[in-house]
Amino acid sequence: MTIRLRVFTVALLAAALALPRPAAVAEEPSKETQPYRARLIGVPFIYYSPETKLAFGGGGVVNFRAGRHKAETRTSSVWAYASYNMAKQFNVMVKPEITLDRNNLYIGGLLRWERAPQKFFGVGSDMPATAEETFTPRRLVVELGVKRRLLGPLFAGLRFDFEQTTMEKVEAGGLLDAGGVAGSRGGMLSGFGLSLDWDTRDAVLFPRRGSFVQFTADSYGAMAGSDFSFSRLVFDLRRYLPLGADRVLAIQAYIYSSGGDVPFQRLAQIGGESLLRGYYKGRFRDKSLVAVQAEYRALITKRIGVAGFAGLADLFPGWSDFRGEALKFSIGTGLRYMVNKRDGTTLRLDLAWGRASFGLYVTAKEAF
Repeated sequence: MTIRLRVFTVALLAAALALPRPAAVAEEPSKETQPYRARLIGVPFIYYSPETKLAFGGGGVVNFRAGRHKAETRTSSVWAYASYNMAKQFNVMVKPEITLDRNNLYIGGLLRWERAPQKFFGVGSDMPATAEETFTPRRLVVELGVKRRLLGPLFAGLRFDFEQTTMEKVEAGGLLDAGGVAGSRGGMLSGFGLSLDWDTRDAVLFPRRGSFVQFTADSYGAMAGSDFSFSRLVFDLRRYLPLGADRVLAIQAYIYSSGGDVPFQRLAQIGGESLLRGYYKGRFRDKSLVAVQAEYRALITKRIGVAGFAGLADLFPGWSDFRGEALKFSIGTGLRYMVNKRDGTTLRLDLAWGRASFGLYVTAKEAF
């Protein structure tokens, strides 16, 4: 076993040991006597770049508590974002997360409609930067999910996933142009899934203690009208350890495994604003992924906070190929601004470094 694999294994064990112990569910009770009122936070923007030309849009979130028992129900939210630029690129996203019936029922979803150039480097954990090619998809994504409490902190749910992709442009002479990569011609995928959750977090938007463990199993195929037949399993394990009144250590272990005719846009990927920040999302992708990351968060005033984070990940085509010898690492720091202290709604600015890569992220909500 190599030194890097030992470090990776120890990190995974540490994450597993930090994960849940049976406990009563924390329900995020309201400590205020005043009636809860919905809050809207919006941010418009305009910018220019050589790739997009003049771009403009806006985003925001509505926080509220649904149902008749607001004081006993966790905060619900609807996140939205839209942008358009003079290169005729657009991105529209709406993500509702609704909690009802004293936290016994959860309804979530995602609607995304976009047309934007992206980068593809091939499939595998060792693809060089010189393999970069561009493609322009037009994509409609619809995700729906409902979960119901079974017992204590245990929830069970059903999921539906739909995606229609039209490949408007690919780079001549590239892998996508050759057509040998699943999904390189676009197409439709549709599937159903099941989920099991264990949730003892004290809050949803900014948890300070408790655990969240989610297992999902999804199947895509002709019976659901999909052009691709594949399946995937995902384990998402999170633990929040309070280190003081306004300090918390968040730990996440994430395992993704897929098999079948998996389109390249649904392969496991690192990078982006949540999993191993510091890499371009999709810089490395494959059928399976194991990752672990930790983040220290501290409020230094009532609204301003700082964060430091690090992570490790490995991608591989199948579990027989898991060696832990091509680990990707990420390290970074960031600032937080608590725009709504009652609900824990934050805006974050993160700077992250990976292996020969760097990322700057300005977004809302914590990474995990």
